[in-house]
Formats: sequence, structure tokens, C-alpha cells
Amino acid sequence: MKRMLAILAAVATAAALCVAIGSPARAAVEAPADGYGFAQGAAQIQMSAADLNRELDAVSATKGEWLRVMIDWASIERTKGVYDWTIPDRVIGAARSHHLKVLSLVLTTPSWARRGGALGGMYAPPADPAAIGPFYRALIGRYPDVTRHEVWNEPNLQAFWGMYQPNAAEYTALLKASYTAIKAVQPSGTVVAGGLSPDAGAANFVKGMYAAGAKGFFDAAAMHPYVFPKGIDVTPNGWSELKDIRSVMVASGDADKKIWLTEMGAATINPTGDTGSSSGSLGSIGFGADQMVTQQEQAAEIVDVLRAAARSGYCGPAFIYSVRDYGTAANNREDNFGALLTHDWKPKYTASVLAE
Repeated sequence: MKRMLAILAAVATAAALCVAIGSPARAAVEAPADGYGFAQGAAQIQMSAADLNRELDAVSATKGEWLRVMIDWASIERTKGVYDWTIPDRVIGAARSHHLKVLSLVLTTPSWARRGGALGGMYAPPADPAAIGPFYRALIGRYPDVTRHEVWNEPNLQAFWGMYQPNAAEYTALLKASYTAIKAVQPSGTVVAGGLSPDAGAANFVKGMYAAGAKGFFDAAAMHPYVFPKGIDVTPNGWSELKDIRSVMVASGDADKKIWLTEMGAATINPTGDTGSSSGSLGSIGFGADQMVTQQEQAAEIVDVLRAAARSGYCGPAFIYSVRDYGTAANNREDNFGALLTHDWKPKYTASVLAE
């Protein structure tokens, strides 16, 4: 009861903020037929159970139906064949208790399996793509009710390919191995090709995947249609790239497959933030401060992309990144992607827009 009262208080505060700044009333938010939800990234596996549930309480105050859950293979299977499910048990359990559908995202590779071994970056792919197969079988055995699986995150970026040069053929090998393993134990499961980063040749990467034989080894594609800082109408942006991917898929005979929006959103300006420290991964270095937007602009961009996806006729569910700000650094974009809450749990403007 206390938790529900806290949710209602947060929404009321956000609504009051909306009135105070004189924003016009918005029409009901349009979303894809498959709904929308939230993605939280690595922060999700680092937070306490109390904080996780507090964040998901905020999700419950919206019409969000999904949670994209990072499955950190590197920490779960540190020793080959030995699994520690403590963290995914906590996160998936919290999603279940909040009645959220889960999209699994296997990301990171244990040092014993990764390209480059112990010296390789944790986001490096497995040296042998087949090594991921037993892990998927164990994952599905543990969580048979999780039936949607996204294979890797932004494999068209060096940062998520172990700092190796992204390679569509290499990623396709990983996708094929994952698809084969998943379908062997969960034939009705949905395999989603890894969400691609905008402004990094996403459509060309998909062309490379088809050239490498990806057709028939995914049930849906995925894209991260970020449109910050100028919005959906100033192209090129993540949404226009998503449409380019759609054209590639149609030309390749996959017009019947949907594109899932497995990340979308924008970082907000934090005028009270600390410019010298950060809870985020980039610390005081600073990153992307010139790409941050106001809370009202963030809400508008999220609503615009949801609407475009709803009207496209070919988009699957959308995942807003993220629930709560990761940190407080004013000069670090990555600290300020929360759509519902600031780092110190204050409601953001988007919370009032998405309030159920």
C-alpha cells in the first residue's frame, strides 16, 4: 500500500509540474499494437532489489507492458558450465511481480569464451559462435516463460563488439548460432536480431547480414530510433534509418517481419548536475552534453516516435531507454536518459505524459 501511495504521489507531482510550466494538454499517447515498455541497460543488474522494485513501480504508473532485461553472460557463467542466476532471478522476478513481459538481451561474453580471451573486452563476441548455444539452453531452462530473445546490443558499434571493427558477417554467425540453440528448446520463441545504433550505417549493416545468410535466422529485426537532439522531423535520424532498414527487409523478402524498437528516448539537461563526477561509465570525462534536451523535448520525441511506430504498420513493441537517470553529471549524456525519474527519484515530465 505504501508503494502504491508513493507511485500516486509521484504521478501527482509530475502532473502538477506539467500545469505549473503551462504546457498544453496532450492527446492520448499512441503506441504500437504490441505496446511499449522500458529498457534499463547495465544499471539494472547493478541496482539493489529495493531500487529495482521502486523503478518498476514507476513503470506500473504508465501503460508500459515490457521490460528489456540484460542477461550478463560474463557474470552468470564465469566458469564454463557453472551458472549463477542470482541477478537475473531478481530482475526477472521483479518483472513478473509487476506483470511485465520480458525481452531477454544476452550481452557480454565470459573470458573463457570471448574473442581475445581474458584480455578481450567483455562485449567481445565469443571466439566460437557455437559457445553461446549451451548458455541459451540453460537460460531457457531456467526461465521457460521468457520467450522473446534479442541477440546482442548494437553490434554495429565497436563499443559493443569488444572494440573490434563491427562486422555484419561475424554478427550473423552469432545470430545463427543463437537462433539454432533457442529454437531447439523453444520452437515458438521469438528471436530478435540485435538492435542497431543509429548514425553508424545501420541499413548497410543489415544488407551485410543478408549477404552473410541471416535470412531465416531471426523472427524480427531491431533498431534504436533515437531522434535527439532535433526531433523526428530533422533527418537523417534513427527513425529515418529504421525506415531504410524496412526497405532492405522488403527487398530481401522479409516484408512480413516486424522491426522492434529496443531502445528509444533522449537524455535531458541536468542544470543542477555535478560536472566533476558521475555514476555513469564515463565519469568526469563528459560525453554528449551538446545532445541533451529539455524534459519537455524528451517527452515530445518519445511520443513522436511511439506515434510513428504505431502508424507504420510494421513496428513491434517499443522500449524507452530508460526508467531513471543513471547519475547526476551535467556534462555526461549517458547519466541523464531517465524518462520517468531523476537519479534522486524526482518525477520527470515524461512521467506525467505517460501516466496511466
